[in-house]
Amino acid sequence: MSKKNTSYKVIIALAILSLLVLAFVGFWFANEKSAPIYKTKIDKLMFDKTNKAPKFVLTLPEQEQMKKQKNVQFSEEASLETPLKPQKKAIKTSETLEDIILQIPNLVLLNSSPATQQLKHLVLEDSLTESFNSMLLPKISEDGKKPWSEYGKSVKVQPNFKKVAIVIKGLGFDKVSLDKIIKSFASEVSISLSPYASDAGTKQLSARQYGHETYVDLLLSSKNFLKSDNGPMSMSITISPEEALLRLRKTLASGAPIGGVIINDGIADEDNKELLTLLLKELNKRGLLIVDATSGNGIDNIKIDGLARRKADVVIDKDFNRDNIRRQLQKAEDIAFNNGQVLVVVAPKPVAIIETYNWVKSFSPQVEYEQAKDMELTKPFAVVPVSNLVID
Repeated sequence: MSKKNTSYKVIIALAILSLLVLAFVGFWFANEKSAPIYKTKIDKLMFDKTNKAPKFVLTLPEQEQMKKQKNVQFSEEASLETPLKPQKKAIKTSETLEDIILQIPNLVLLNSSPATQQLKHLVLEDSLTESFNSMLLPKISEDGKKPWSEYGKSVKVQPNFKKVAIVIKGLGFDKVSLDKIIKSFASEVSISLSPYASDAGTKQLSARQYGHETYVDLLLSSKNFLKSDNGPMSMSITISPEEALLRLRKTLASGAPIGGVIINDGIADEDNKELLTLLLKELNKRGLLIVDATSGNGIDNIKIDGLARRKADVVIDKDFNRDNIRRQLQKAEDIAFNNGQVLVVVAPKPVAIIETYNWVKSFSPQVEYEQAKDMELTKPFAVVPVSNLVID
């Protein structure tokens, strides 16, 4: 009996020992499985047993050298497959704050100059004005004189020089900028105010005192009218003919002499041809000229007998990248050389104004024909008012 008890005890002890061994093995494998896997012994040395941050950062010279060789090899292969990218220009550390400021378009940098011409009429002439519903509107005089010619001025141009007419449109919102423009540009440059400009008459009178012909912007319905609107003075395609005439007359009634309108870009096609024809007839009846600054031919295709008109050759009012503006002005030069004249319309963005100002300053000075024969004139251009390019 005692032998049997002893064997049972041995068996039980072995079983318990086996369970302990299995438990230990299982715990050991579970612990090894949860431990981080290291790629190399060096990586293992960098971490302690509880996966804390590395204690040491070891850099082996051999591995660093191999890495550099791989990078060099990769860059050489890449240079064979892809073209080299142009390197960025190094920043000039010698540039002063003044140099940087001079690169920013600023109308304050324009130099003022005295008037180069005088206009015949600085204020409204009674014979060229009528009162209509409390508005003072331009009209043709009883002896047939028209505001566009009477309020303008013809200037003399030497026969070997090409005529360049420039209109700066959309002015009147910023009195300081307007004042700088009318005092800096030659009097032959024409000025056009927005119909939304406050105290437009006073601003136009200031421009006329410096010899500038004065005009107003005529706003058409926006081409993207679902997203943008040219406002309550624009010729919307949804308004009645009566409302369109009222808006036109309000545009013309600035209280100062105007020679006509600068028609800004917008909807001008068959959809509103009848309305536009009505407006052009009204302008013609009042003895005004139109400058067509639209991008299409919708206005140009409307024929009105006796209407003084001129299509703009170059319009700078959308892309104000400096290089593109210069290309536009170069295009104007080419047109002037080929046709003997050119009409440029410019929006009042500082960069466009300054580029146009510098362009005009680059023109060759006018000299008599006999004297010019012995000179090399690189830019034989003469700035003239808009009215000098118009024939009714």
